[in-house]
Amino acid sequence: MNSHKYFLYIIYCLLLIPVACKKLITVDTPASELPADLVLGNDELADAAVADIYYVLSGRYTSSALFFINGMTADELTTLNTSHMRFVNNAIPVDDILILYTWRDFYKAIYRANAILEGLVSSNISAEKKMQLIGETRFLRAFCYYYLVSNWGDVPLITSTDINQTELAARAPVADIYKQMMSDLEIASLLLSATYRSNEKVRANKWAAIAMLARVYLQWRNWAEAEKNAALVINSGMFPNTQPDSVFFKNSQSAILQFWMKDGYTYAGQTFIPVSDGYSNYPFTTDFMNAFEPGDLRKTKWTSSFTYAGGLYYYPYKYKKNTISTSDDAEYVMVLRIAELYLIRAEARCHQDDISGAVADLNIIRHYAGLTDLPSDLTKENCLLAVEKERKVELFTEWGDRWLTLQRNGRIDTVLKVIKPYWTLTDTLYPVPKQERDRNPNLTQNAGY
Repeated sequence: MNSHKYFLYIIYCLLLIPVACKKLITVDTPASELPADLVLGNDELADAAVADIYYVLSGRYTSSALFFINGMTADELTTLNTSHMRFVNNAIPVDDILILYTWRDFYKAIYRANAILEGLVSSNISAEKKMQLIGETRFLRAFCYYYLVSNWGDVPLITSTDINQTELAARAPVADIYKQMMSDLEIASLLLSATYRSNEKVRANKWAAIAMLARVYLQWRNWAEAEKNAALVINSGMFPNTQPDSVFFKNSQSAILQFWMKDGYTYAGQTFIPVSDGYSNYPFTTDFMNAFEPGDLRKTKWTSSFTYAGGLYYYPYKYKKNTISTSDDAEYVMVLRIAELYLIRAEARCHQDDISGAVADLNIIRHYAGLTDLPSDLTKENCLLAVEKERKVELFTEWGDRWLTLQRNGRIDTVLKVIKPYWTLTDTLYPVPKQERDRNPNLTQNAGY
């Protein structure tokens, strides 16, 4: 047995050390959910249980509502829906229903992940399948915690189905959440294969785990690890940076992971594309549109416009389908793509004073957008601003990237207080849902709410 396989074997054995399991207690999971030991009886049922977590995360709240909520609380989007001005004005009530449902969907996925991880201990499925599903499930749990901690700060760290640990769990420090995410993703990267299970990229593999690890390390400001993991994915050579007009197709070459959509369109497409009334509820802010340089293909390919009440508005048009599509240009939810890895490496390099390396990465992104090179002699400050700007026009309305970028680089107060008259620094985090606090008195509220 070679050293790599031996190491995987040791990891595998450690993962399967029996744990004390009690009846699964979930937050708003369907009444029909079966105990883990009943749904993991064979490879097919175990695989379907993990697929169900992907299904939850591709839903209306985590892969659509979160996009426009983050976009409005940052500076990407405004709204023509007056009831949603609460997000634009960063005046979110503690009982906001969209905030509640988004929180609950992430925890629904986490509870299912925990049940599967515990159920796999006693499952009779094949060893190879067990390792794969442990890797995928740990990836998905880390993915959920990343967006919980980024939007709410301290959150309950639930890694068990034991009612004594879950029912009245208090909020864990952000550092503990990051430690768990890093552990989950490191293990996932060891257990998962580098190849995809099918000709689609809808289940996490080794590269998805490493890419997510780069995202996590960047947000944690561990620049060296962020650069290292981003470089691993880039240097794999598996993900060419395709032209902007084909990036969001299903099975896009530049995709590292997508969430499968049965009907070939996304909730984000449904949300942003104008319907019969001719307007989109969530147009871009003027400030956002002004960030595009002349000739930027991302403006022409990923935005579109409409006229409303005599005014011209632009809206997100990355996803172009809002009805059933079975053609080659059908769309899945983009989760991870190669352009982000170049931007992660650029930012990490800049923080480590490798300005020329950072600019080289930025220019790769600019080339495919039809723009000219940036000079290699930028100051560190200007290099970081250039990274921020490229992320703004490259990753808009993708998993709240702009909102998280402003948190990470410490410019959220500087940027938003200029354009948002009601902005206060405590708006950086969302309110812990009142409905959850009513059920769990150990949940404290974020400052400012």
